[in-house]
Amino acid sequence: MRYEYVPNIWPLILSAIVTLFLGTYAFYARRKAKGAISFILSMLVLSIWSVANALEMCGADLPTKVFWANMQYVAYCYSPITLFVLCAEFSGIDNRQDEKKRILWLAILPTIILLFVWTNHLHGLVRYDVHLDYSGAFPIIAKKYGPVFFVHSLYSYFLNFSAFALLIRAVFFKRTVFRKQVLSLLFGLSLILVPNVVYVLRIIPSYRFDITPVFFGPAGLITALGIFRYRLFDAVPIAWAAVVKNMDSGLLVLDMQDRVLDINPAFEKIINRKADEITAKQVGEACADIPLLADACIDKSIEKVEFFVNSADTTRIYEASFSQIYRKRGEAIGRTVIANDITEKTQRQRDLLEQQWKLAVGEERERMARDLHDNLGQIMGFINMQAQGIRQELKNQGIDTVSESIDKLVDVTQLAHSDLREYIRSIRNHASVGADLVTALNMIIHHFKEQTGLHVKLDVSGDDACGEIETNVRINILNIVKEALNNIAKHAEAKNVRIVLKLSTDKIYTLIEDDGKGFDTLASSRANGENKTEFGLDIMKERAAEVGGRLSIDSIPGTGTWVILQIPA
Repeated sequence: MRYEYVPNIWPLILSAIVTLFLGTYAFYARRKAKGAISFILSMLVLSIWSVANALEMCGADLPTKVFWANMQYVAYCYSPITLFVLCAEFSGIDNRQDEKKRILWLAILPTIILLFVWTNHLHGLVRYDVHLDYSGAFPIIAKKYGPVFFVHSLYSYFLNFSAFALLIRAVFFKRTVFRKQVLSLLFGLSLILVPNVVYVLRIIPSYRFDITPVFFGPAGLITALGIFRYRLFDAVPIAWAAVVKNMDSGLLVLDMQDRVLDINPAFEKIINRKADEITAKQVGEACADIPLLADACIDKSIEKVEFFVNSADTTRIYEASFSQIYRKRGEAIGRTVIANDITEKTQRQRDLLEQQWKLAVGEERERMARDLHDNLGQIMGFINMQAQGIRQELKNQGIDTVSESIDKLVDVTQLAHSDLREYIRSIRNHASVGADLVTALNMIIHHFKEQTGLHVKLDVSGDDACGEIETNVRINILNIVKEALNNIAKHAEAKNVRIVLKLSTDKIYTLIEDDGKGFDTLASSRANGENKTEFGLDIMKERAAEVGGRLSIDSIPGTGTWVILQIPA
């Protein structure tokens, strides 16, 4: 190859320096930002175009000039693609497809054209009748264009004008926070597109060589204005300082088109995705595994939301807060999402609510006990005293005809008063409320033995997790057992009682059986509403239903009774 110095190359060299500098800056300082990859590639191919064009000018023979003319086709073919992708990103069109795949599809035809360019000496489909024209200040290539050139031109101008149309639409017909950035791109693209159209169509005959690369420098500077002044790669003016990178809260930054600009490591762990995988993608795709979070990110009216993340063996609860990011003049340019792990906080709140509920239950029991003691208890005591007084006066008067009835009235009154006092004592027993199920059952059984003298056996089997049973479930089980034992003491005439408690992961099984006289369940059912025992059984069934359980009662006259309670765990 032979070269000779041509002064006209300096505008091209300067243009190449500018574009190469901008591409290098973007690579080292902004390569993870939105649009950075397509911008870097654009600056690279434009630099190749400028340098190859300068070396073509300096070529002293036809083979040298043809070689560098072919090298320029690398830029001819791929610069429309990179510019189109760059303009598409900042015009706000849908960006959910993978950028690399999009470029590969667009690059298929230009790659085929490049093969034709480098094999043109075999077929002449790109250019033919190639020779040097010495009529100017320096020799240039004179040629005629073949059909492949026109295919290349149509495809390239289709991409260029499509990009131009996208930018026009974004500037004048679509409200976008990137309007100033898009204007920078529009002016820069115009400086490249207009001279190239003038050269290819020979609108100005005096242009004997392609002067398009001369304008790459000014176009790059205008684009640089978008970078440094309008922050082309920074939709939100956030400095990712070390404190943000290392903070415990997850931080996600979105633009107004719901695209992910960046996330910190804490948010990467929450969504189990790396920043490189989701940058510039739609948030709906980035957070597809957490639909509640994705929907909240898209809905601009939501300021706070709770969501769940399931891992291998745990479920974590997070609270996400949303904030708008504004320019100095009040224009919204994006949103931040800050996510905090509130699993432990939520559990503490649940524990506090349960403690408050237990306290409220205790206070209600105390109040009920006082009311019963002050009202019904005193009335029962008064009736008992009056009945005994009447009986004594009748005896003093020698009237024995009604003494037997009075005796029964006194006995019934004393028994009712004793039951009422026992009920008051039991509802004021805070220990049974706060204790675990087995401990509370043992307390009830011990008291029952003292009162009745009956033999009671307790069998417990299954998971050792009695303390984790919800308080409401535990209280209802205990009340059902108390009612069953009360019925046994009053009606069964039993000698032995057996209580079985089985705990499993799916249900709580309780059995209360006795060896008493039993009863006819069918006859008892027909007498519903008249039998006081049946009223107690109905209360037991209602208690079981309150906690989602089922109570069944089987009895065989002369054999005994079985009360079976099953509650989902």
